[in-house]
Amino acid sequence: MPNNLKEILKNDKPALGTWLACSDPYFVEMMAGLGFDWLLIDMEHIPISQEGLRTMLIACKGSDSVPVVRVSLNSREYIQAALDLGAQGVMVPMVNSRADAERAVEYTRYPPMGRRGLGPIRAGQYGKNDSVYRASANEEIQLFVQIETPEAVKNIREIVGVKGINGLYIGNGDLANFMNDGQVGSAAVQKVVEDLIQLAKEASLPIGLPTWSPTECHYYVELGAQLLTIGSDMRFAANGALMELAGTRQLVNKESAIPGTVESRL
Repeated sequence: MPNNLKEILKNDKPALGTWLACSDPYFVEMMAGLGFDWLLIDMEHIPISQEGLRTMLIACKGSDSVPVVRVSLNSREYIQAALDLGAQGVMVPMVNSRADAERAVEYTRYPPMGRRGLGPIRAGQYGKNDSVYRASANEEIQLFVQIETPEAVKNIREIVGVKGINGLYIGNGDLANFMNDGQVGSAAVQKVVEDLIQLAKEASLPIGLPTWSPTECHYYVELGAQLLTIGSDMRFAANGALMELAGTRQLVNKESAIPGTVESRL
């Protein structure tokens, strides 16, 4: 089960992904075929069931986009289920301490590195390749932990020292929230983000964050971020619809002012 995302990060290249919230398999399959390096399925803030996750991961099959699941909690139940269903990586929210990071590693890795239970189901091709999967999973599975509170920032050096973590993902929205700032782009939040990127570079650990425009994404790549998302499926759909609607309204309103123009084109 080679992990293309792992190879991109290993070669110090930026990995460009996007968020998935829509669980419809047609929509997921379309997104998976667009050329993103990875897809981040959000189970923390989006009500996606395990059955829904299974459908989404099946829809990603055959794509070069690596599916990573942001689980809702740092728990064995959620992490193990995502991996058994075939996710090639997990992102764990609210990792605030060394103990939190060690727990995420424990749930993600098979012994002797962790204590993940054996039962890969879909990941092991329904029993066909259980032993092959078991032998390679600890190396191929990617574990990303989210740094999104002042507590996590305070403990960051202990967190990055935990063996088994493959990258950091900054939750700058929650950083602003918990700093009682409220503004993702404020000077105070931005300084924390840039300091985290620099620290991760020094530790040779991939780091990234959500971005919402090509310009913003490029800015963080220049700073040294690698694990990046740009936009989301819901944002793309909403922005596309708004642009089409605005353009159509402008055209219709303009032409309706000219008597007979619309009817003459029917």
